[in-house]
Amino acid sequence: MSAAADWVEWLSRTRFAGMTDAERDEALRGLAATRDRVIDGAALREGDAVLDLGAGTGLLTFGAHDRIGDGWVFAVDPSVSALEELLRVAHETNVAGVMYLVGDAEVIPLPDASVDVCMTRSVLMYVAELQRAVDELARVLKPGGGRLSCFEPINRKGTYIATTVDWSPVGDDLAQRVAEEWEAHASTSQLMRLDEGAFSRALGDAGFADVVVELEEIQELWTVDERTVELRLDAVGAAGQPSLRERWAAAFEPAEVDALVGHLHSLTGQTLTFRRPQAWITARRP
Repeated sequence: MSAAADWVEWLSRTRFAGMTDAERDEALRGLAATRDRVIDGAALREGDAVLDLGAGTGLLTFGAHDRIGDGWVFAVDPSVSALEELLRVAHETNVAGVMYLVGDAEVIPLPDASVDVCMTRSVLMYVAELQRAVDELARVLKPGGGRLSCFEPINRKGTYIATTVDWSPVGDDLAQRVAEEWEAHASTSQLMRLDEGAFSRALGDAGFADVVVELEEIQELWTVDERTVELRLDAVGAAGQPSLRERWAAAFEPAEVDALVGHLHSLTGQTLTFRRPQAWITARRP
């Protein structure tokens, strides 16, 4: 079994353990498609040294490992616990050629011109100083053809529960305040910062060539039911981020929160459509 297949099997036993079979299969298909497109964009070769920046538990790390023969993957992430899980999977599956390092996008713990490829998946949207992170990527890539391949959600251009649901049944005043709460959240959330145009300009300023940014928009369908309403209310976009239920509890009176939650439950059986813009970025260090 390949390292990537081992990682998927481990994920099914751990993080996806509480999902239905259909939900787990859909989540795994989405992860595999993202992994494969990022790796394809990196044009990996045998013997490459690869940086997986923001590696998490190893989606790109193990996928790249399967394609580079005796090359090395450097898995860098600020989360020690995530890297410990990555290392545990590597040990359980007898994967060699993977080194993990604690670090982040703004201070990558690798020497200058030390890797052939840099890859990211949903990482740079967290970065406060995008230009600094892009400069770091340019620094660690080898000149004369070092490759960059990234996948990043462009969350600010998407749609969400606050902007998709018709809130008028809860009253005009509360509906207006739902919209205002969303705008306040979106204007300050780190997950909403990244813009594909700004990213492209930062790459150019860092000296990258052959910059290609493909912006795509997928549709996420939500058939509302009692269980998934509760899941979406309690979901968090990233560690340390508040859930929608927590944000509403801070912004509204308890009776108002009950009205909002009750309205969502009243939509059971309906199907809502969310827009999910995402950018695929490739570039080369000349």
